[in-house]
Amino acid sequence: MKYIRFIGSAGYAGTDYEEYVAFPDDVTEEEIDEYSYEQAAENAETFEYVVRGLGEEWEDEDDRTTYYDNAMDYCYWEEVTKEEYEENEGI
Repeated sequence: MKYIRFIGSAGYAGTDYEEYVAFPDDVTEEEIDEYSYEQAAENAETFEYVVRGLGEEWEDEDDRTTYYDNAMDYCYWEEVTKEEYEENEGI
């Protein structure tokens, strides 16, 4: 098994996340990157109202693009030990 820690943020206070996931040994970096991207996009979507306003739409598509690009820049992953994974499983 490969044990991965994902860390990210939508770029605003209170939008940070951390997740520990176990993958099969044959998982590729591309697959882990894809998972990381999906997690970052979901997190950004959850908090986009903070930027655009609750119940509001994006006034400018460039602002939306910049927001999501920044959210992707604030995420990364790293391989961790089995022990660290087990200590933090469920986060």
